This record gives sequence, structure tokens and C-alpha cells, in this order.
Amino acid sequence: MTARVCIAGGGPTGLMMARLLAEDGHDVSLYEAASEIGGLCRSRVVDGYTFDLAGGHIMFTKDRRVADFWTKLFHDEPCVVTERQTRILHDADHLVSYPFENALGELPLEHNLECTEGVIRAHLARQAGAPEPADFESWIRWKMGDGVAEHFMNPYNRKIWKSDLASMGTAWIAGRVPDAPLEDVLQASLGATTEGYTHQSQFQYPLTGGFSSIHQRIADPVSDRIQLNHRVEHMAQRPGGGWIVDGEEFDHVISTIPLHVLPDVLEGMEPGAADAARKLQYRGVAAFLFGVEEEFAQPWSWVYLPHKEQGPTNRVTYLSNYSPRNAPTGKASIMAEVTYAGTPPSLTDAGRREVASGLQNAGLLDVDRLTITDAHANPVSYILYDRDFESKRDTVLACLDAMEGLHTLGRFGRYEYHNSDQCLARAMDLHAQLLPVLAQGGGVDKGQGGDDA
Repeated sequence: MTARVCIAGGGPTGLMMARLLAEDGHDVSLYEAASEIGGLCRSRVVDGYTFDLAGGHIMFTKDRRVADFWTKLFHDEPCVVTERQTRILHDADHLVSYPFENALGELPLEHNLECTEGVIRAHLARQAGAPEPADFESWIRWKMGDGVAEHFMNPYNRKIWKSDLASMGTAWIAGRVPDAPLEDVLQASLGATTEGYTHQSQFQYPLTGGFSSIHQRIADPVSDRIQLNHRVEHMAQRPGGGWIVDGEEFDHVISTIPLHVLPDVLEGMEPGAADAARKLQYRGVAAFLFGVEEEFAQPWSWVYLPHKEQGPTNRVTYLSNYSPRNAPTGKASIMAEVTYAGTPPSLTDAGRREVASGLQNAGLLDVDRLTITDAHANPVSYILYDRDFESKRDTVLACLDAMEGLHTLGRFGRYEYHNSDQCLARAMDLHAQLLPVLAQGGGVDKGQGGDDA
């Protein structure tokens, strides 16, 4: 039997679900509020430069299903394979390896000693039973010591999160913050930089079209099912089963709408859950593209800029290193990420020059020799893990998961920090779970007066 399914949102998760369900023969309608698909994975080409609009994305996955899917998706144009080269700009004379604790010997001697002493003291305190703190700021010192906190972790994380680190929780840290063994840190302090965070040591990237080419290829078989410029305004359960979305009847709804927006869209949310959803916090990211002469094309994949004097940028990506077709011949491109809370940084020429000036002060480019600039702001990009994040999210999801026929999915659709490969994997998981349910059809009987009868 065929089920009618509404998918709200045309980012990676929604597009993957649409493709999988359409392959099963279901009647799928995907509504995307923007004028193009891709969500945070969009790209555009400006004067020969390819620009990923929401920061530096790469193709890396531990999920064999996703890896095999990518291989099939790009069977006609294999992706570019790159060995990751990342650095931290400590100061004008010290560009150190990442992770920071694995490269203490590359720091100025005084800073090396401060960081090493702090790591040892923190280790001894934990061995003596110092309890793990509940806030991120205290956790940094508990885990890494005062030196690493002062010289990297605190300034860098304040730059990213635009938040008091003491107001952030710690449940999100596992798998996202590198954890170097003490012996590796001590070896690094003595000058033997150790290899840390081998995750993503090699990655892929599309040869043409930027990162968005992944999702364009995913969407190709279901392009006729996608309605652009359609922001979902109302979803409600039908008496007797099924859903009504903006006046249309469906058996199931798959929502990637951000949870903090959902109370304004979804009829019937419990007041406590709606209140918790509205209190979920997030951060935006503005991406700035700078075309430069090839001489500025350093061999790095990306570089972290933790300090205020390096300008507002927290990370730069050498996007032209990801694919030789991301910049014209003889040119290169640098993409800067600036996170923000509330009002985005200026995207005007003056705003772009301000960001570029910070990169010039950091020694990464010459503002008078830029070949092109571009900028784009993404207001909902990163989840902010404040102290009561888990309780808020759990309250919201308990309400939504109890609604029959409603399935929430995606980074902000469930407020789970997934990279794009994980979004595809979660779509595959949900698809597998829904197979027996959707095979039974649904509340809209197309053979007896349904919309497609």
C-alpha cells in the first residue's frame, strides 16, 4: 500500500527521507521554506569561486551505509580525497598542530611549561578524587588545567559560543572535544608532537559544485516532489488518524523544523513542552569568502583562530584545497566563519573588510589584494548546550514522540548535533523503522475519494 508522507524541510535529512520513501513507492511531498534546497549545506559559485554558505563541510563518516551511498552517488565523478592538515594560530610566530595538547612543544617555552604543569596538576587532582564539574568552564580546568584553559580552550570556546562558558553544560563533550592521554601530552611537551584526534584524518569533497552537490544529487530523483518557498505554517492531527499540513491530508509527517519554532506550527503541543521548546538556544554562523592570489594558498585544510586580536573569525577553511575547481586557475580561496548570537555581523563591503583585516593581522591574507569577497549569514547553525539543555529537549521530545504519525528528525528537528553524514544515517535509520508501518498505508484512502483518486 502507498502512504502519503509530508516532509517539512529540505536539508540533508529531509532530502534523504524523500528519496528513500519515494524509492519505496510512497507519495511524498517535501516543503522547503527557502528558494533552494540544502539547508546548512548550500553552496554558490561567484566569479568562478565556489562558496559553501555555512562554513567548511567535509565528507567523512564511520557509517558504512553512508560511505557506500556516497560512492554510488558520485559514481560518475569520484570525490577529491584529502589528508587533513589543521593548525591553531597561537600567535604571529607559532602556528601549532591540532589538537592543542598534542603539540605543546610547538608553543613558546613559557606557555609550554604553563600548559604542561596545568595538565599534570589537573591529572593529579582527578586521581585524588576531584569530582567532574557540571559546567563547561570548570570542566576545562578540571580536565586540561589552567594553562590550556587560558591559552586555548577558554578564548576559543568563548569565540565560538558567544556565551559564558560557566552557563554551558558538559553532556555534549564526549566525542566532540579531543581527549589526549597524559603520556601523549608529556611527549608533546618535550618536543615530540603526538598524533591526536585521528577522527577525520582523511576526508572527501565533491570535485565540482561545492558541498551542495551532494544534496543536489540526492534530490534529483525526487525533484518533482519538492515545493520551494513553502514555509510550513500549520500542522495538526486529523480526527481518526493522519495529519493536515497547510490544508493537505497526509498519513505521516516527518518534521525537520527546528524545535524552537515548532510551537508556532504544531497544533496540540503540551504547554510545558512548547515552553521548553521556545527556550532551546542556538547560535548562527556567518561565512565570509575571500578570493586571494595563489601565493596565499597555504597547504592547510583549516586553521583555528582562538584570540581576540586575530579578529572575529574563529576558524578559516582553505576551501580551494578541498577541490581544484573551487577557485579559478592561479587563485585560491579562504573562508572565514564568525559565529553570533542574535544580530549577525555586517555582510556589507565594510563588514567583509573588517573580517579580512583580522585575517590580515593574523598574517593570512592581504586585504588590498583580494580578488573577490562574498558573505552569507545562517541564523540557526549551532546548538547551544546550556546547563538545562537536556531537560528542555527531553521534555519536548517526550511530547512529540507520543504523537502518532509525527516523526522529528535532523540537527534542529531533534536538537541533536549531527554532522551531515549523521543526518543521512539517521534518515536511513528512520526509514528502516517506518518500512513496516508505511507498508500498511494510512488514513488517506486514495482509492475512495482521496486527493489522487
